[in-house]
Amino acid sequence: MTAVVATTRSGGPATKARPVGPLTKDQAAARDRAERVILRRRAQAVLHHDRAAWMADLDNSDAGFVAEQKQVYDNLSQLTFTTWRYEPIGRDYNRPDLAAKYPGEPYHLPAVLLHYAIKGYDVAPVARPEVLTFVRHRHRWLLASDTDGDQDLPPTGHADPWDRRAMVTGRGKHVLVLADAQDRSRLSAVVRVADASVSRVADMWPTGWRRKVVVVAVRDQQLIETYFRTDLQSSENVAAVAVPAFDYVPGWSTSTGAAPAKSRSRVIINPRYFDPTDAFNQNLLTHEITHVATQGETFRGAPTWLVEGAAEYTAYRSQGAPANVGLTPKLRKEVSTGSVTLPTYDFYQGDVGGHYVTGRLACSLIARDYGEAKLRAVYARLGRVTDEALTIQAQDQVFHRMLGTTEAAFEKRLATYIGQVGR
Repeated sequence: MTAVVATTRSGGPATKARPVGPLTKDQAAARDRAERVILRRRAQAVLHHDRAAWMADLDNSDAGFVAEQKQVYDNLSQLTFTTWRYEPIGRDYNRPDLAAKYPGEPYHLPAVLLHYAIKGYDVAPVARPEVLTFVRHRHRWLLASDTDGDQDLPPTGHADPWDRRAMVTGRGKHVLVLADAQDRSRLSAVVRVADASVSRVADMWPTGWRRKVVVVAVRDQQLIETYFRTDLQSSENVAAVAVPAFDYVPGWSTSTGAAPAKSRSRVIINPRYFDPTDAFNQNLLTHEITHVATQGETFRGAPTWLVEGAAEYTAYRSQGAPANVGLTPKLRKEVSTGSVTLPTYDFYQGDVGGHYVTGRLACSLIARDYGEAKLRAVYARLGRVTDEALTIQAQDQVFHRMLGTTEAAFEKRLATYIGQVGR
């Protein structure tokens, strides 16, 4: 049998943990004041690029944690923030299992919301939940860990590209790319492709967004899964996805935040699958940036065929009129019946590939017969449907009042159109 030896933070054998009694009310109050001072000092260190202040309040007994914090600072120093502040939310994490890690030392795990805004890109802050560990040495409280409570965090918790691995940054006219240092050699290519994608999207969607996009390309799988989990998707075999970023964390925040979500979107690239020289990935990035551009007018009741279809239409728009579009067997069979159903509610189920083609070509048909301005107007109307229970009624009204037809008649025309351009 292999022996398992407990270790301390410095890597040596652990001594038996001595029980530490609860703090008195005055001691707890002094601890909370000390923690707030540390958090303010660290916030100012980020805003003013002060390495000494960032490192000043660390528990140096854990060399690994100190090294991690040096890396985090090096990552953060590549950026300028208009906002960086910590908000203790008044909740403590009870972790008696950490007594062996912090033997004989009082320790405290407060829940904290980090609010930050990247200068030039975030017009409103983004909130990230964190759990920090503070340990008392003699009469001084020090920061000992920022990962002890990560397993208990909600989605987006402690999940920014500067949090774990070495990071590099690239700036274009419209984009800020935050990439894993491992991908330094292709950073400029990602910036060029992302900038071009923003321009392509702006040609189709010229108003309603700032044309400033943060692109995150991390290799840490835990961070990737966290990002994709917020969008209820799996990162497996997915190269890019657009996700919203809010100054609000359910169950943690006391307010919902008033700033529009569109100003704080992120486009996440999975470097395992994203090749900036590949035309398909370039179109995919344009698709995801379209979601950023239209997010301000995309509400819960927006029909998915239109949301995804408009993004697909924008991605392939520069290639001219659709021709030889690949059809799935199920979609081809549906076309043969003379009517294609718009996938309003079950878009991500069943024949998902066929649904994307249907959405794209439905938008293409509207643009061909009524003009792109009409397609944008249809999106502005249907995108703002606030509840899925109202979607069908809203679609009926739009087809009748804006397109002068019915949904059933449009679906028949769509079948004919897909039959003409598909293969």
